[in-house]
Amino acid sequence: MIENIAIITLVFLSQLNIISVEKNNTGFLEQFIEQEFVGDKFNLQERNQDYYYDNLDQENILQPLPSRIKGVADFNIEAKSALVLDVGTDTVLYSKNSDEKMPIASLTKIMTALVVLESIDLNDTVTISKNAFDTAGRKDSLVVNEKIKAEDLLKIMLIRSNNTAAVSLAEHSSGSVEEFVKLMNQKAESLGLKNTNFSNPTGFDSDENYSTAYDLAQLFDYASDELLIWEILRIQECRGGSRPAPTSLDGNIKHNLKNTNLLLGKLENITGGKTGLTDEAGQCLALIVGDPVNNHRIISIVLNAEDRFLETERLVRWVFGSYAW
Repeated sequence: MIENIAIITLVFLSQLNIISVEKNNTGFLEQFIEQEFVGDKFNLQERNQDYYYDNLDQENILQPLPSRIKGVADFNIEAKSALVLDVGTDTVLYSKNSDEKMPIASLTKIMTALVVLESIDLNDTVTISKNAFDTAGRKDSLVVNEKIKAEDLLKIMLIRSNNTAAVSLAEHSSGSVEEFVKLMNQKAESLGLKNTNFSNPTGFDSDENYSTAYDLAQLFDYASDELLIWEILRIQECRGGSRPAPTSLDGNIKHNLKNTNLLLGKLENITGGKTGLTDEAGQCLALIVGDPVNNHRIISIVLNAEDRFLETERLVRWVFGSYAW
């Protein structure tokens, strides 16, 4: 009887968002559970109540759980795979084939950026090798033997999804692309991305370069703490004024940049996003979008779409109109 009351109380309070309190204010509840229920009588993990305690360990304040608004019709996306994740509660708000392993194109470059940030000083000077220059894809004015600051090369990689920049950063970080890829996979393993593997830092189609929408959402959630990545991914253009174009160290080469993410400036409150496009992966797009009214963020992953921007915009707007926090 007491066990049932405790469970009902936890659920009731969570629905009213009353359990959004400081950790030290929940001590009475923890002590009560520890004293009254032991062994098989009361197991928080088996009853899926461990979220509250995991979250209390990670953050001082619990986030409100999203709830589906009654009467809102379901959403059907044409993309082969998609997922929307609520940041803070890790609640899946939309899912389609989200555990299916798929090629992910340049969404790969988020992992590339993470490993670069952990491996080198962004003030380093990077030299564009012939191997990097010969990598397929746009050049954005990069030339063989050009010397450029690592941070500027990171901007070129993320804003323009530039493959030469990705390979150059990989070579500078680890001496070779092969060694860099090992670090990418070690990082994926450390993050618990069980259905993810990398074979290159660019996102080129390969049987060994894949992930799932769910794993990518977890990756982007982790990467959201790297503020520099998202400052860069929010930039629409680098041409002058407050957003000067990256230049070679000798100042002779200027790299004007325009973001490949066409939803910037169109969809409100984008924290940042990454595009991807290859023959096998199709059109891919990952976004982190904030809702200033309710002070929360979502991560949207769309893989192999016919129109990644249109489908993502519709998906994000549907989520914000279908859930309450």
